[in-house]
Parts: sequence; structure tokens; C-alpha cells
Amino acid sequence: MFYKNEKPAILMFQDGRYFQGIGFGATKIVTGELVFTTITGAGYNETLTDPSYQGQIVIMTHPLIGNYGVPPWEKDEFGITKHFESDSIKVSGFVVNECCKEPSHYESVKTLDIFLKEQDVPGIEWIDTRAITKILREEGVQIGLLAVYNSGETPNIEELKEIVKKAEDPNLRHLSSEVSTKEVKKYIPPNSLGRVVVLDMGVKLNILRNFVQRGVETIVVPNNYNYDKIMSYNPDGVFISNGPGDPAVYKETIDVCKNLIKNNIPTFGICLGNQIIGLAAGGTSYKLKYGHRGGNKTVIHLETKKCYITTQNHGFCVKDFEKGGFKEFLKNIDDDTNEGIVHETKPIFAVQFHPEACPGPFDSLYLFDKFLENMELSKNAA
Repeated sequence: MFYKNEKPAILMFQDGRYFQGIGFGATKIVTGELVFTTITGAGYNETLTDPSYQGQIVIMTHPLIGNYGVPPWEKDEFGITKHFESDSIKVSGFVVNECCKEPSHYESVKTLDIFLKEQDVPGIEWIDTRAITKILREEGVQIGLLAVYNSGETPNIEELKEIVKKAEDPNLRHLSSEVSTKEVKKYIPPNSLGRVVVLDMGVKLNILRNFVQRGVETIVVPNNYNYDKIMSYNPDGVFISNGPGDPAVYKETIDVCKNLIKNNIPTFGICLGNQIIGLAAGGTSYKLKYGHRGGNKTVIHLETKKCYITTQNHGFCVKDFEKGGFKEFLKNIDDDTNEGIVHETKPIFAVQFHPEACPGPFDSLYLFDKFLENMELSKNAA
């Protein structure tokens, strides 16, 4: 398999099974949770920089990745980085069938290989991603290892088996602390129509862009902010962001949401935010066998029966939130898992998918407008 001038690479499961391929990006050994996404060949830059992938080795099911290269680190008129979902690559490792070496796009400034090298992230190609995905679908996501060597080196399989045996489950870590902002950030559009405080559990930048584009002053605060510190900004609404890891780990944020519910504060949650609000309502969370990751996941609105194609990236789900006054209003068509909750009487709702898309369809952008309507109605009722 290995060629004279190529970098040897190994992808290994925790039980010692392994696939060999050719390395690109950084030369190093990493461990993490092996997950796959069905996002197409358009969207790999956003996938790589999505904070929800912190601690994970991501397998792309689309066969060719990198065909339009990597754009520059530019900012839009609001000061928010374009093209990427955070300020760095967040995946621990990247697994593709083929990495394009000669991309073609007028905005491209580098190849995927160079991008991963700059960010010190290893990648592996010429590997059977279909076979790997089938294993994860049948057995569930699991801990694994990705090793990339310099050309001419020979992988020590027995040594790698010992390393992967001792690898920790990243979901046991407080992953949000690793990706959340460490300082308050403010995005203030002209003629502000309101103020939202974003509790940054690992927020994607296109979520912030959707708020600012709608004329909303957006204040991003670290994940460890408590209820009083959040409310000191006098927000018209509070947003609980997406992020990595097990929602049950984030006890402080669950307490924040309990107070938001108690005090009728207009609140909107996405992905991890949906799970945390559900836990604050008295629900329970559980891990999905292989998660929902991709840009073509179908959900149905239980009242209107309207279907939406959505972008998703989560490994956990929430249930039994009805005791806290919430009801389910969106459900996954494939497996009937929860895709959205709304309070029966209060201006609080959340969705399990990513309505901001990027990459993905724009079917659910209306949810941002719904949140702003809730903020306005609450303000007028005060």
C-alpha cells in the first residue's frame, strides 16, 4: 500500500483493527472519537472548523475532498470570519478516500494538505471510508487513533495498539471549555433592533452572522458565565449555542437554563443548546449509536406536517422534557428522535439541528426570525 515517496498512515480502532493509507497534513499520532459525516464534497472547510467536532476524528463519506481548495482567512462587514466556522481547525484528525492535490476555485489560496499542515492536524487518504462507515453504523462510534509518519518510516503496529488501548473518551472532558471564547465579544450592527447574549458552548460563526444580519446586537460570552453575569447585559433574549461533548457534563449551563425558564427569558438553543435546555426542563440525555452528522437529515414539524432538510452534527439526544412544561414540535423522520422542543407557555424553544446551515440547506432560517419575534413580543408585554 505504501509508496516510496508517500507518508505512511494508519487508522486504528481501539480493539486493534486498522486500515492503512497515505498520510497528508501533519505528521503525528492523535486519538479521538471516530465519527462519520455524510456532508458532501462542498462543506469540508466548515466541517473542519466546526467546534462541535472537538476531540473527534472525522470520516468523510463523500469520496473526493478538497477539490475547491481552502479560501483565505477573511472577515465580513461585521468583523466575523468568512468561509470558516471558527478561528482554527477543531477536528483531531481527518479521514478521506481521496484528498485533491490540485484544487480549482477563484478564492482558493492553499490546498487541503497545506491547511492541515499549518494547523498541525493529521489526515489520511486512499482508505476505504465506506468500510469504516459501515463498521461505525453497525457497531456505533468508538475511540480510535490516527497516525501519520514521515516518508520512509514504518508504522509500529504493536506500539499503536498499546497507545489506542489507553486512549480516553473525549466526551468525559469539559470540551466546551476548550473551544469557547475566553473573553466577551460584541458585534453591533447599525440601527440595532435588539440585543442577544450568546452563551458560547462552541458556537459556529454563521450563527452569529445570522443574528447580526438581522440587525441584532450580539454579545458572545464564555461558557462559564452564570445567569446573573448574562443578565447584567440586559439582553432581550439569550441564545444557548451548539458545542461538543456530553450535555450532562455542563452542570453550570443547565443551571443557567433553569433560571432562564423560571424567569420567562426569551431563549433559543441549537444542537447542544437543545439538549441543555431539555435537561434544565427535567429531561434526560442519551448517546446515539452513531449520531446524526450530515447535510441532508429530514425532520418533520409535528403540527404542520411540513418537512425540512437540515444540517446536523450531534452524538447525543434528549427525552422526557415534558415534565418541565415543554413539548416536542420537531422529530427526526429516520429514527423518531427529538429535533426540537418548545415551552407550552413561555418564549423558549430549541432545535437539535443547525438552521444556520453552512454547509447545508436554508430550509430552517425562519427559526432565527421566530426567536426575534419572541424577543419583541416579550419586550412589548413588559
